[in-house]
Amino acid sequence: MRRQWPVAVALGVLLFAELVSTGLNRNLIALPPATLLAAIAVISPRRPIDAAFTGAAMIFGTSLGYYLLGTNTYSVFSPVSPSETASMMVLIAMVIRSAPGRWATAAVVTIWLSGLVASLTRPRNIVGDWQLGNFDEAFPTFMLFALAVGTGLYFRARDKDRQRTVTHQVTSAQQQERIALARELHDVVAHHVTGIVVQAQAAMIVAEKDPQAAQRILPSIARSGSDALTAMRRLVGTLRDSDARIGVDAAESATADLAADVRKVVEEAREIGPPIELRIDLRAEVPAEVARSVLRLVQEALTNAHKHALNATVIKIDVTSEPGRTRVVVADDGQGSAHDPIGGSGGYGLVGMRERVELLGGRFSAGRGWKGGWEVFAELPVGEAKQ
Repeated sequence: MRRQWPVAVALGVLLFAELVSTGLNRNLIALPPATLLAAIAVISPRRPIDAAFTGAAMIFGTSLGYYLLGTNTYSVFSPVSPSETASMMVLIAMVIRSAPGRWATAAVVTIWLSGLVASLTRPRNIVGDWQLGNFDEAFPTFMLFALAVGTGLYFRARDKDRQRTVTHQVTSAQQQERIALARELHDVVAHHVTGIVVQAQAAMIVAEKDPQAAQRILPSIARSGSDALTAMRRLVGTLRDSDARIGVDAAESATADLAADVRKVVEEAREIGPPIELRIDLRAEVPAEVARSVLRLVQEALTNAHKHALNATVIKIDVTSEPGRTRVVVADDGQGSAHDPIGGSGGYGLVGMRERVELLGGRFSAGRGWKGGWEVFAELPVGEAKQ
């Protein structure tokens, strides 16, 4: 609605010009419906179809009232006033831009018919001669309606191009996040398999001399195998139904000590942004693939806060883990409209975060916090990945 202010100003100027040109006494009947029609045109982006049919019904109704009552419109150039013509042009352009094809066609035809009825039936005053309109006087109005149709078609095509661009960029962000996560999980699987091989070789060497020592190694091999299997399932789930191209560059964040790495990221962020309050409570072990994603989430959420948190005085980060799950919450107290995302998504960085969390079987949300500002929340399962 904020983008409609030029339309509101233009229609207001036309209404004022009509008032000045004909006088208040003569406009007591014509001005209120014209003002209401202009208001409908201004709010038409919210419900363009309803606005179009309502506007057409108003033109029909006022024309019938003028005709039955014999009321003079005092319009010199056309039975349809300039403000009414402009309002109907806005309604036509908006309904063509936003509405489905059949509804848009029906609405435009209805508005055209209402304009025709108004042009033919409204009495007006021409140099003291009271008379009805005619087809010749309706022609300029219809030409302006045709211009409105062309304008609506132009914006409809532009909106489709923009939507295709946004869809492509969102898909690209999701694919890149899949590739990044797949690479990280590949490293985790390779690490576990390497550990299994090394421990198995050690068990073979000591088995003859110390069977008990070899037996003590077996549980560690079993744990490494279980971890590798879990990571491999996540890897397969990441790549399933993904047609991303191999070789797409993506940032990779490795972490051997999650708490230390998060603190390092926070210290670097403190140098370029508002104060940061950090709380880390890791009561349960966080698997490597989950830890890497936690670090990525913190990094991306901080980047998002630095870019979009207007007048933020603090950023709060909460990283906790307990048996079965790990949680990340990054919240700021910034205000303003800079947080408003593209299409409600929060930007392509948030798209990537959501994709990463959902691929790991977790939950993700990003939006206004209950105390204001912006809050990013993620919960990742620890243990068996969702099948």
